[in-house]
Amino acid sequence: MVKEAKITPHGMQVGNLELIWAVNSKDFFFSNSLFIDDTEAMVVDPSANFSYLEHLASSKRVSQVLNTHFHIDHRSLNHLFKDARFLCHKKDLRALLSLDNYLKLAGKEKNNEYVLWLQKIFSALNLGQAHVDETLLDQQTLPLKDSEVRVVHLPGHTPGHIGLHFMDLDLLFVSDVDLTPLGPWYAGTTSNIDQFLASLQKIKTFHCRYYASSHGSRLYEPETFFEKLQRFEDAFRIRDEKLLEALQESPKSLEELAQIGIIYRKVWLKKDPLKQSFEKQMLEKHLQRLEKAGQVHWEEGQWNKA
Repeated sequence: MVKEAKITPHGMQVGNLELIWAVNSKDFFFSNSLFIDDTEAMVVDPSANFSYLEHLASSKRVSQVLNTHFHIDHRSLNHLFKDARFLCHKKDLRALLSLDNYLKLAGKEKNNEYVLWLQKIFSALNLGQAHVDETLLDQQTLPLKDSEVRVVHLPGHTPGHIGLHFMDLDLLFVSDVDLTPLGPWYAGTTSNIDQFLASLQKIKTFHCRYYASSHGSRLYEPETFFEKLQRFEDAFRIRDEKLLEALQESPKSLEELAQIGIIYRKVWLKKDPLKQSFEKQMLEKHLQRLEKAGQVHWEEGQWNKA
């Protein structure tokens, strides 16, 4: 029997799963959270709503916390659950364990804006050393008593990025496949466009009643979900096309390309150094792929269209 979705004060409820919408969803360090009301209750990505998650933590009902990947916006409230067991995918373990490991993955330049921003956020949120009690692998069933939930490895955003398939609820949580207009994010040294695209094909093999993501206050039905997923996938191609159009006009350096507004709006880039850093890192990944495909080449400090 299909479980019907219900609105709650904090989000949506499907069976014993509550989706908790991020209170400040436009900020980089917040994302949606999940509460699985099980005998071995679990919170996934504690970050969405401080007061409600603090209430869940103080109730002592939550014995497990799962982080779908190592990014700060998916674990900013981990510290509330002091007595819980922590789980993550094996490939994101090192980045979850310490800030130093995280910073090493934030870009090739040691003091880029992303690194500086992370240092400020870790300090402001008073996030210290983390611990992980169990690592997960693809298709593994989560250690729950009353629910059947399987890990779906979806690398690309990070190497250990995972979604969750709620078998008994017929629901797929795709984590940071961000279906808002911002689209895909793959800055940082461990993000990989080809892996991301392969993960999108994997998602398309699931045929569920409900779908949800880490960003945007929405529980999706299939038609809307797959429309938005296609828009998300198209963003990679569109960004390639914009890059090639810019290079068709004249050869350009990465710095020049990063000022055009290919990924983020030009007005955002002018006033936000963090988005400038993301733009540059993601464009570099596109250029490397296009170079392998023989569509661009690097010469005398500039990128040229082949």
